[in-house]
Amino acid sequence: MIEQRYRQLGIATIWLRHQMGDGAQGREAEFRRRLHRMEAGAADLNLDPPAVHLAAEIASLEPDLDDEQRLALIGLVTASLAALQEGSTRLPVTGKESGEPMRRLLAPLCADSSDSDAAEAMLQAIAHLLESDLAPHVIGRTPEDHRPLIYLPPFIYHHRVRCAEVRLARLLADRIAQPQPADTGKLEAALADTAARPGMLSVALSAEQRAAVANAAGQALALISGGPGTGKTSIIVAILRMLVRIGIAPRQIALAAPTGKAAFRMGESIGQGLERIAAPAAADRALREARLEPCTIHRLLGFSPTRGRFTYHRNNPLEAAVVIVDEGSMLDLSLMERLVGALKPDARLILLGDADQLPSVAAGAVFRDLVGAAQVQAHRRRYPGLCTRLTHSYRMDTGDPAGRAVFSVARAINLADQNLAAPRGGADQGMVRREGPEALQFAGVEFLGGTGLMEAFLNRWYAARIKADDVEKLCAQDVEQDENGFDAKAQAALRRIFDHLAASRILCFTRVLSTGSERVNAALHRRRSEAAGAAASEREFLPGEPVIVVRNDYERMLFNGDQGVIVRIRRPGGRAAPMAVFRREDRFVAFHLAALRESIELCYATTIHKAQGSEFDAVAVVLPERDLPLLTREALYTAVTRSRRSAVIAGSEELLRIGISRGIQRFSGLAEELSALLAHGR
Repeated sequence: MIEQRYRQLGIATIWLRHQMGDGAQGREAEFRRRLHRMEAGAADLNLDPPAVHLAAEIASLEPDLDDEQRLALIGLVTASLAALQEGSTRLPVTGKESGEPMRRLLAPLCADSSDSDAAEAMLQAIAHLLESDLAPHVIGRTPEDHRPLIYLPPFIYHHRVRCAEVRLARLLADRIAQPQPADTGKLEAALADTAARPGMLSVALSAEQRAAVANAAGQALALISGGPGTGKTSIIVAILRMLVRIGIAPRQIALAAPTGKAAFRMGESIGQGLERIAAPAAADRALREARLEPCTIHRLLGFSPTRGRFTYHRNNPLEAAVVIVDEGSMLDLSLMERLVGALKPDARLILLGDADQLPSVAAGAVFRDLVGAAQVQAHRRRYPGLCTRLTHSYRMDTGDPAGRAVFSVARAINLADQNLAAPRGGADQGMVRREGPEALQFAGVEFLGGTGLMEAFLNRWYAARIKADDVEKLCAQDVEQDENGFDAKAQAALRRIFDHLAASRILCFTRVLSTGSERVNAALHRRRSEAAGAAASEREFLPGEPVIVVRNDYERMLFNGDQGVIVRIRRPGGRAAPMAVFRREDRFVAFHLAALRESIELCYATTIHKAQGSEFDAVAVVLPERDLPLLTREALYTAVTRSRRSAVIAGSEELLRIGISRGIQRFSGLAEELSALLAHGR
């Protein structure tokens, strides 16, 4: 299979094209062996094997390299792809800064080598390749060069990613430098009236909340960063009320989030907040009547899947006077550049997120970089209101000890505090160790240590968090859908199924490997099949199973990260059939599985990245069996904070310590580029 793939990709042809002299056959075998080794190591970098094939094809553009130089180029391209997969927009490849990250990325590619210094040798070969300019057809050396890779010492960039980063920095610098669009007197009067009529928070705005609302309403660009429970989403209601009071019509305000799930939660929160306003003013009533509907950023920008283009861009900007984006930490470089480029010059952009969470799945750490750049500007006493940090957690002020424990441990992880189980005033503020899966109580933070416990833990999780007699009974029945959709009885049944399955999730660091989401989903699918008396099949979803959308489907308005449930649906004149049902605002929509087969996956478990923007009553964080680059403090923090009241951390205590001590390594030039532009008055 692998040999056939190599032949299809032309690797054998590449070798034959460059072989010379006696011994070519032996060298070809060695060349192939080392490519196989790199392919085998790709999984540890969260890459699929074809990434190595792509690197080999790119290297074939250089006709005059010897074997070692060609393998060094393949290693460099593969490492750059791994860095991009990890979210970096650039990778240090020479100089002191490059040593640790390059060794970390190259080690898996040389993992089974008999030479213990193979990774170090490849690192030196890459340095020689770059210093001697041996790959001019692949690697450019100035920002203006049009090559797949650009080497601007000490960093290697992908050309398209660097261009997007520079464009975004220029767009943001121009926006930040604009004068404030609203006068101070009007802002103060609007803030006073908003604060005098408590809304979702039911209490007077705190000093930091007042600052966040005022800065958001009065600047061309505003950032609001805060951890879970600090009221970021709730505070959007106060911002909307402020904007309308200073003269912006509700129809001029656009609300968006990176995923459909986050957009739905944003809309739900805003709707509830507006309904809870005490003594609403005319501006509040106007907001209620407008019924603003958040959407995904792709939908906001009018992405057309058939044309592969966005409707709104620099030459056809959005009409919105204000764009508010929630879950800003999930914004990747490309999407952020599209969004900012589609704004009118005088439009305001408000981004809310958590700078301490995992950055976006795709390349870039945009929100984190912007918050960092804003802090630098504030230190220089320039643009002091660009970013507001929210620090007080309202969720921890509730009377729920389990919730307090979750957020206490999350805070400790964020501070790199290894002593999670240390007493902090009581068991409800620390992590409790359990001797085995049967001892789990699913309240607060529990640690399940040891090896070989996965099967027993999954049995316990299935029995306690997935199986429910009333839900099982509902899933065994057909749900009727007529021309008008689902009636009240059907909606009640669907709501119960959704609420139960949406309450819990297992979170993994990778898709692959023995502790990855694919293996965990397969294991729980087998348990579900056994319970239903059916033969387990990877291709057959069963009624009652949770699914997640893994690629955008604009025709059906389903987006990456949307979560649904398999239910047997009976339509007029037809037989009941398993369909994927999704929530859409206050109703449900169903789609035949044949239409979605390649777009959905099981989601008893999902990766931590995929879980961003979601909340669950209970989560289980499954640590990998060995140390991986993805095991970081930010990933642990993000995983634990997906829970409202129960987080089980399962795996090796040593790996947990490693993860807490390691900050995410994501190399980006956005903050640097932006700061340089602002320093020069852009």
